[in-house]
Amino acid sequence: MAAGKTAAEQPRQNTASTKAALSDLKSAPATAKPSVTPPPPARSVSALIAAAGLPTDKLSASIVSFARFFSLPLKPELMAAMRRQVLAPATVAPPVAPPTAENAPDLEIAAKNRETLSLAAAAAESKGVELDPKGLEQFAETIDPDWQKRQNPDERNRKRQHKNPDEREKEIAPAKTGLFSAAGIKEMALHTAEKNPLLAILNRLPGKNAQRWMVFPFSFSEDGREFKVSLRILFETDSQISNSAVGMTVDIAESETGRRWLFVVKGPNHRGISAVSGLTVYLQPELSPKARASLTHEFARLMEIPPECISVKNRVESFPCESGCTDDLLQSINEAV
Repeated sequence: MAAGKTAAEQPRQNTASTKAALSDLKSAPATAKPSVTPPPPARSVSALIAAAGLPTDKLSASIVSFARFFSLPLKPELMAAMRRQVLAPATVAPPVAPPTAENAPDLEIAAKNRETLSLAAAAAESKGVELDPKGLEQFAETIDPDWQKRQNPDERNRKRQHKNPDEREKEIAPAKTGLFSAAGIKEMALHTAEKNPLLAILNRLPGKNAQRWMVFPFSFSEDGREFKVSLRILFETDSQISNSAVGMTVDIAESETGRRWLFVVKGPNHRGISAVSGLTVYLQPELSPKARASLTHEFARLMEIPPECISVKNRVESFPCESGCTDDLLQSINEAV
């Protein structure tokens, strides 16, 4: 009987104990409450530069940005090695004299070369390859369609002027045969890439982050104007669809005028580019908002996609995609504007 009573009273005792515990918890000081640690804030490029032990300058910013694009570890020894690699070629050596109005163009050329070499070094590192200075320059030349013009513009112009009409016609002829068809561009890009043994090898190597970044340079002439193109494609190699293209950039430079067009193509859900779902166009030199709006509607008509899926911007960076200008960043910029 006593045992039965104890069993019957047990739930009431547990309830009383629970109420007492809750009362103690409510009366406990605020400092006794468990704290929730907020997620760490996103680290800025300057913070990443400092963490990597690099000097705070534009070159370091390029190295860190491109390293992040290829998912490279930001280890101080690796970042320092890439910086030394970029500064090795003679084409990036700035003038010894202090900056002046006279040597400003040379300094600008050196800075642009360093940025391109940084991208080339990061891309090679992502594939597990370390290039010597000559190889790094060759790779950089395929990435930046304006590279050759910057190295010796006067010499290139003289060579072009000394060509006879037959030679110029031979340059133009291949471009007029199906160039602006998908098959024509593919044939020209593959042919040019395969003639470059270094580029052919690098294009076949996958990256360490399960992606493969490929570069296809080519050139063409139209109506007496010469164009240099760098077609860059990012493939996803570990997806269910083998080698699915998740991004494509078409970088075009007109040799005579210095105009640049950079087309960034997006496919449906970023799982392919066979059907274009969005296009961002970067232009140089700058155009007025009215001119950019007109181009937006023109591209929408040509590509048969809604105008709201196209964004035309003035180009302020040499490599806006590879330097970290992701879709999220583009969206935040659009909202701010």
